[in-house]
Amino acid sequence: MNINITGRHINVSDRLNEYANKKIRKLGNYFHQLIDAHVILYVEKLDHGAEVIINGDGVQFHGREKAADLFSAIDLLFEKMEKQITRYKEKHSSHKVTPQEELIPFDYKDNSGKKIRLNQVSNKPIDKIEAYLQMKIENNDFILFKKGITKVDSDLDLSNKSYAVMYNCKNGLKMVKIHFENINEHKFDYDTFIEYDLKVIEDSMTNPNIEFRKNPECSIRKLTLNEALKEIESSDDSFMPFFNVESQYFNVIYKSKDGYEVMVPAF
Repeated sequence: MNINITGRHINVSDRLNEYANKKIRKLGNYFHQLIDAHVILYVEKLDHGAEVIINGDGVQFHGREKAADLFSAIDLLFEKMEKQITRYKEKHSSHKVTPQEELIPFDYKDNSGKKIRLNQVSNKPIDKIEAYLQMKIENNDFILFKKGITKVDSDLDLSNKSYAVMYNCKNGLKMVKIHFENINEHKFDYDTFIEYDLKVIEDSMTNPNIEFRKNPECSIRKLTLNEALKEIESSDDSFMPFFNVESQYFNVIYKSKDGYEVMVPAF
């Protein structure tokens, strides 16, 4: 992160520079990629002012505050920018990934008695671009999401199994889905699984340009939950998407500090 602090017709002391740098650096927690921030400190008559321009995640933010001294002006500016950035993120991330603590968890025991935590994801449909933005904002390696008719009040949409999975792997970013017609007909052969390679042409927090290239074959495997657990236990991977042949849904099994957890759709 590049933070540049300058004074307009004033000399910026080391203490003031360090204070402003520390404050602005905290704002980096709100960005997936904070490119740069330029802070300008100035004095106008009895007012002491602080101004900042922040470029991050393809968006530019700007703010200005005045106070009785420069340290107070920096404090006010930090609070103002924190609110501004938070409002923007909430407005443009209305379908953000549900945090782990807000998921609906329940426990499952495999044949050997091992306990696995299952976490249900939202049943609200989102499109593939929103899914990408959710994964990026939350800095996750995968997302399981409802991909179907995007009318929330549609009985058809709320009852279908049109879930897809998007994930990062050693070969890049991928997405796998099944045609809604095949889901309705309960056709879950490999030729009904459609895998895409995702190429981000132009990244943005609001409207990224992403090319979806269809693959001739799909790398997602068909497994039972017990088989998926054995697979990830014997691998160095932190997560593994798979098609659960028992529930007929895409799942993602992953390692956590408490053992193993599985992301599953809402039933």
